[in-house]
Amino acid sequence: MSDAAHTRKHSLSPELGPLLRRWRERLDHRRIPGIDSTRRRLKPGLTQDEVASLTGVASSWYRQLEGGSPRPVSEQFVQRLAMTLRLEDAERVVLYQLALGHAPPPPEAGPDQQSDIHLQAVLDSLLPHPAYVSNLCWDIVAHNQPQEDWFPWLPYERNLMRFAFLYPEARDQLVNWREDWAIPFLAQIRFAIATHPDNPELPRLRDDILEGNTEAREIWSTHQAQAHPDGDERRFSLPYHAGREITVRIMAFAPMSKQDQRLVVLLRL
Repeated sequence: MSDAAHTRKHSLSPELGPLLRRWRERLDHRRIPGIDSTRRRLKPGLTQDEVASLTGVASSWYRQLEGGSPRPVSEQFVQRLAMTLRLEDAERVVLYQLALGHAPPPPEAGPDQQSDIHLQAVLDSLLPHPAYVSNLCWDIVAHNQPQEDWFPWLPYERNLMRFAFLYPEARDQLVNWREDWAIPFLAQIRFAIATHPDNPELPRLRDDILEGNTEAREIWSTHQAQAHPDGDERRFSLPYHAGREITVRIMAFAPMSKQDQRLVVLLRL
């Protein structure tokens, strides 16, 4: 849902500002999508304005947060901030505790342990092609190493749709974001809701996206629907490829024992 809907009242720790500044200044700006890597920098890392842009808040608001001014923060913002700053697991726990007063939610469960072994072996056999398995709600439940190399947001956001619509940097990574990604993604969500009316997670996913992204609400009102595609060509602009645009063919398969899952392979063209 929107940040406002989930904003929690919590006294921010005075330790938060200095930590945010340290985490921001250690980042390699060349590895962050949407950041100009050509301009001369007087200091290492990202600027406050760049962090604000990547987390979807006003520059003045973020400067006040880092400066120690009391700011109401939402769990969605903290999640985006953890990804933007590329925090390790322990650092993410510290961020949540200082900003929200509680630990981050536990990671979502993956596939059954027995099937996980065989599924992971299949994904690893597809190297060097990035490959992943997602469930009906687009949670990525398994992936190979190239998938994480290409998409370093994976440890921070396991849901493909939430990343595409609720994280500003997705617009830089997903080339021609509106036409090639947002419109078909929302059409797929509509189709999934219609064909799985008893699944409560799909409407929740839709509502989170529509409440958190104004453009998604406008696209949703066009009432388009489509099944998950196979063989489509799409373009990415990724830090792994130094920000150069690459084209891939997206191949999708379904395990016979779990037809609601998708095994997706990205074939670079």
